[in-house]
Amino acid sequence: MIEAPIPVDEVQRLAALRSMQLLDTPPDPHIDALLRTAQRLFGVSSTLVTLIDTDRQWFKGRIGANNLEGPRNVSFCGHTILSEDILHVPDAFDDERFFDNPAVLGYPFVRFYAGIALHAPDGNRIGSFCVHDTAPRELTASEREAMRDFQQLFEALFVAHQLRMDAAWLQEALGQAERRALIDPLTQLWNRQGLRAMLPALLSRAEREALQVAFIYGDLDHFKRINDEHGHAAGDQVLIQSGQRMVAALRPHDLALRLGGEELAVLALVQNEQELDAIAERLRESFCRQPFELDETTLQVTISLGTALADAASVEPGAQNVIQRADAALYTAKREGRNRVVRG
Repeated sequence: MIEAPIPVDEVQRLAALRSMQLLDTPPDPHIDALLRTAQRLFGVSSTLVTLIDTDRQWFKGRIGANNLEGPRNVSFCGHTILSEDILHVPDAFDDERFFDNPAVLGYPFVRFYAGIALHAPDGNRIGSFCVHDTAPRELTASEREAMRDFQQLFEALFVAHQLRMDAAWLQEALGQAERRALIDPLTQLWNRQGLRAMLPALLSRAEREALQVAFIYGDLDHFKRINDEHGHAAGDQVLIQSGQRMVAALRPHDLALRLGGEELAVLALVQNEQELDAIAERLRESFCRQPFELDETTLQVTISLGTALADAASVEPGAQNVIQRADAALYTAKREGRNRVVRG
């Protein structure tokens, strides 16, 4: 295996990456949608948008992959950012750079790889768009053109991310290291610590804009059966895709959370209970509208949801009173047959 050398402009490259405020942030539904399209177009097992940090590759978007990050020194994408050319590896077993790479000999068993660098607005190569599969193959001329088309689309989304102001308060309040501790490493959603960190700023905004605080508590139906019948790797895939569906169904400023196990949640600001009902129902439908895609099968997965609403001034530390009401409503939803929304 040959490790990729560090680019000569590494200091500037990392500064550009930091300025983008992309590392250790929740999933972007637009990036995920493009990656799903790329997966179908190229007919591969995995598609990724990778950001190359100091000593890790971190996946801003991932379809068909369970890991959220990996070591930079064994990454294919570390080689991709060295050039403007598409890095094409028809068969990793025949490439001296990768034949004994851990990602070739073990999960995700990469044989075919194609990647193209992604740039910050200043031109620095901060990451890559890549596709890979478990079987060797060539990259056609039309697929090369598609790689460059996807490159432009992903870079446009990077710019949109910078311009988007819905979560500006988050970028101001938290640095990258703090954000990393608040992100669930499997689903890329905010965790319990993230909920506590985000709550004060959200309550301030609620009071400032005369909005109410809404909490949606969700639990995947029959999740233990999925693990028992299909294995924990399949359960992880369901959880990852659950996070992606949640973010796609929510508004940009809503906080999607994984509280533990199969317990998912949303913290949002709304005008009234009708707006909360609409968000919760849209979330429920995003799970049951189409099956979840696993490696060797598809699964129909549903979610039960309980909701609660409160004025910002009445929310207790950690939002425990709102969470408890939503949790009680979730229990009712489970008892009444699952795959439904119940108000708390």
